[in-house]
Amino acid sequence: MSKIYSTPPTLNRERRFPDNMQAAHALALKAKQGRKGNRTGERYALPAFNVTNIQGINSAFTAFETLGSSGLMAFSNSALKHMGGGDPLFGLEVASDYVARKAARSSVQVATHLDHGDYISEQGRRVVQAAVSALTSVMADNSTDKVNKAGLPLEDNIGYTREVVNMAHPLGVSVEGELGVLAGEEDEDTKSDVSTYTEPDELARFLRETGVLMLAPTIGTMHGANKGRPGHKVKLNIPLAHELLKIADGINDEIIFVAHGASTMYEDVRDYAVEQLEALGAPFDGTAQTWKDFVGTDWEQIKGLIGAGFCKINTDTENRQTFLAALLGAVNKNAAKVDIRWYEKQMWDAVSASYIQKLIMAGNYGVWHEPKIDVEQFVFDLHSV
Repeated sequence: MSKIYSTPPTLNRERRFPDNMQAAHALALKAKQGRKGNRTGERYALPAFNVTNIQGINSAFTAFETLGSSGLMAFSNSALKHMGGGDPLFGLEVASDYVARKAARSSVQVATHLDHGDYISEQGRRVVQAAVSALTSVMADNSTDKVNKAGLPLEDNIGYTREVVNMAHPLGVSVEGELGVLAGEEDEDTKSDVSTYTEPDELARFLRETGVLMLAPTIGTMHGANKGRPGHKVKLNIPLAHELLKIADGINDEIIFVAHGASTMYEDVRDYAVEQLEALGAPFDGTAQTWKDFVGTDWEQIKGLIGAGFCKINTDTENRQTFLAALLGAVNKNAAKVDIRWYEKQMWDAVSASYIQKLIMAGNYGVWHEPKIDVEQFVFDLHSV
């Protein structure tokens, strides 16, 4: 890629999206500034829920509307392929149209986001270009060449990301970049064996030359269902996060940091799944041990990241685990129930509760209206879902 010297285009804040929809950056900026309604208080974060089907969208809206939260739904390339019967562009049409129709009837403001879109491969470029027309935010993940499974030089990352900013910002679509490489596997399209911390000097250049308003730096988080060894807490580099925030705020204090690979492990969900597996007996004994060995990211450290400007927290694994645990429980409740809708209700009610739990943990409630429940009394318990 050639060097870029011109000033990046600013985000068009006059763009009107469908009813009750905004750019992801607008919602995340409210969180960074601690704004809820007419009040300004503590900084909070938007959990970006990775959704893979219509029911996942429904569950997310249930949670947002229960709490009066700012809603952020993310769609990965593999999720779009799933929704589109193998065609991510058709999946994008299905997802964006359905969300817009739901949002028009909603009591809150929501945003839609392309997760881990790349502008390197031909297919990646097509998906990003379509997402700019269909969603309110896109990620330009050009830190890694996914085809060749190698980190991309900084100049190439800047060049490809800047191309997306040039296309998206004039249309009011916010862009998220990534700087550094995150280890682990999120899905079939996002995986790496190594991780590298974001370099402060590179951060300043990347932000200035790309013009992104959302950035995913790497500070020790990790993709995947298992973040480390059982019995050991994942250690995040919180001091580096604050150092990076100081640099970013010096360039533009509206820049939002994004935590990828930040999924936590709900211990109660793990225990519930183990209980259900042990009740099912053989051949599930080994699977129960796998559940016992799951390690998530410590939430207290994630809260530390919120203080360092990480106001978009990608959230996926704990919701997948909740879905599976609820399925195991449904089988134990009535394995002869010949009704798909009954099983789906068990699972998606559980996922809605998982979403509510994470929104409360992130402080994202009472933004657009007062919660419909007492958040202090809410108990996330799969036994009662």
